[in-house]
Amino acid sequence: MKCIFCNKSVFGAEGFTVPGKGPAHQSCHQANQALKRTFQHLDISAFNDEELIDLKDLVLAEENKRNRDENDSSEVELF
Repeated sequence: MKCIFCNKSVFGAEGFTVPGKGPAHQSCHQANQALKRTFQHLDISAFNDEELIDLKDLVLAEENKRNRDENDSSEVELF
């Protein structure tokens, strides 16, 4: 079996299976995860420009909602 990241043989305690992908070294998998731009299994790098802008707007709206005064019943400010 070959590592899906480095293509070297996987054996012993260093190897494991990445669900849906195949065998890998733990160190290769950890390095790959650190380099990917993901958040809770959401691959941000796969978004096109429009989707990324929509996500940014949603995050800003949520942040504004959480930061507003508890007694303030006005609409959520988008920016």
